[in-house]
Amino acid sequence: MRYLYVTSVCLVMFCGCPPRQRRAVHRPADHVKPGPTTTMPVSAPSELSPSSVMATVNGKPVYMEDLYVPLIEAHGLRIAEMLIVNTLVAQEAERVKIAVTGKDVTAENNRALKGILGEQLTPDQRERVLEKLLRRRGITNRLWTAIMRRNAILRKMVAGKAVVGETMIKAEFARLYGEKVQISHIQLPSLTETEKIIKLLKEGGDFADLAKRCSTSTTTAQRGGALPPFSRENPAIPRAIRDAAFALKTGEISGIVQVGDEFHVLKLHKRFMPPAADYQAVREELRLALKEHLIERLQVEKLAELRRKAGVEYVNPTLRQAANRPAGP
Repeated sequence: MRYLYVTSVCLVMFCGCPPRQRRAVHRPADHVKPGPTTTMPVSAPSELSPSSVMATVNGKPVYMEDLYVPLIEAHGLRIAEMLIVNTLVAQEAERVKIAVTGKDVTAENNRALKGILGEQLTPDQRERVLEKLLRRRGITNRLWTAIMRRNAILRKMVAGKAVVGETMIKAEFARLYGEKVQISHIQLPSLTETEKIIKLLKEGGDFADLAKRCSTSTTTAQRGGALPPFSRENPAIPRAIRDAAFALKTGEISGIVQVGDEFHVLKLHKRFMPPAADYQAVREELRLALKEHLIERLQVEKLAELRRKAGVEYVNPTLRQAANRPAGP
């Protein structure tokens, strides 16, 4: 999500004008001085600037602006936003006197690759997989490097605020090494529907089958309502579900569990006793992992803050229209 604040980009297509004329392709305003617009007839390819022509077909030119327009319509806003955010971060870094080195950028790149691709791959393998991912997403190596530089700057901006206390470490230890349970759930939109499901279960209905047919959870219904094992301290699971699950006996079905506007019925399948673990032996590893997660969250929050406070105006009409378009469903 980066944005370079481009103050003048002209992408104009002229259609149906015989003899056809093309507006010369201009570079952004920070590369050229303003001047009168020039046109150039198609019939004079020898006078064309090489930068204005994409290709020639049987001696006739295909213009770069014919390529720019569909590319900007399809991908321009996404790339523009990345460039704008990069610029906002660079401006803030200059204001608060923060600089990063090539070593900082390399370290950020390595962290990103491990986060995306895991640690089972060698550095060379990660780089090759990254190349494929970037091509698939239409991101150049130059843009990726700029993203890593931006994130390295953000890291320096927020690192001092990423303080991990002993309470947080102990909670993480309990989440990872404490007792866990495995349950299935059926999520329902109303109290009445939930009571009907509980009645069917008491009459011998199959929990997994009812979950598949009746649960409104798009992520678990097709799995018969099954959730991965979780601990008492797992923040990804709503507190009400955790409390109800740990109160059940193996094979037991819960009553109605309300989470916000949704209602749930739970079934406990299995309890996993905690593995033997020495808190002091893993404490530092947990602290570093928590600090990294906290830094990542603070980076996102800092980006959102800079973007919210920024005065960004799209000059290019295609980008402006895309930026102002209401978000789809």
